[in-house]
Amino acid sequence: MLHIVAALPCEAKPLIKQYRLNGRQVENGFRIYENKQICLIIAGIGKCAAAAACAYLQGAEPQKKHAWLNLGIAGHGHLNIGEVIMAHKITDATTGKSWYPAMPFKHPCPTATLVSVDQVQTDYSANITYDMEASGFYAMASRFNSSELVQVFKVISDNHVNPVEQVSAQLTEQIITANLDIIETLIQQLFKLEQQQQISPEIKQFQQHWHFSVSQQHKLQRLLQRWQARSKTVINLADFIDAKNSKILLHTLEKKIMALPMSFNDK
Repeated sequence: MLHIVAALPCEAKPLIKQYRLNGRQVENGFRIYENKQICLIIAGIGKCAAAAACAYLQGAEPQKKHAWLNLGIAGHGHLNIGEVIMAHKITDATTGKSWYPAMPFKHPCPTATLVSVDQVQTDYSANITYDMEASGFYAMASRFNSSELVQVFKVISDNHVNPVEQVSAQLTEQIITANLDIIETLIQQLFKLEQQQQISPEIKQFQQHWHFSVSQQHKLQRLLQRWQARSKTVINLADFIDAKNSKILLHTLEKKIMALPMSFNDK
């Protein structure tokens, strides 16, 4: 399932209509809309609200992994109203901490640096996108899945020519509606990545001890298949317990496989 976090009802409304999301009763102050594939939560404005919304959704299904998308409006120094970006770098203006979402797919729109601020930004820097939620969203959602499946998508609502004071709920709904095709492309890419992340019981055992990106999970799956082809024994997790991280684990596993006797069934 894809979890979408929006700050405002006007940001969420086009998606609720497009994907025929059904509303649930208000839960702990959050409005939630869903179908079988998408769960959208209206978090409220600000980094803390976005983080709290992520934690609330994950807390309802703590053992499951979902794809995550923060979708909303943002300001930019020179981009036109209605243009869109995905964030390849997210920086919290207060702490200076940054995150770098992985994008192992052809992104459907330009990417940009996004800075999350505590107050509405009126002093626009030419090549920076500003919002008030992404850093809180990303800091929390990235705890629950690998960075490939945690993305931020923003529609430009204000710039130095059209300041934030002119942004209305009607304008917000219009510019998000105008970009639903691009949003659909991104959502389908996230669904595809999520499907690829479906894991075998053997991989689950390894994930209890190490964190793997989606690409690393694919490599681990291939290595386990090679192990099964070459060895008649069940792989022993204890043989790898000294590996400090997933990269070292994969390297160690590959070396052990290369040392196994060759089989005619090995590919």
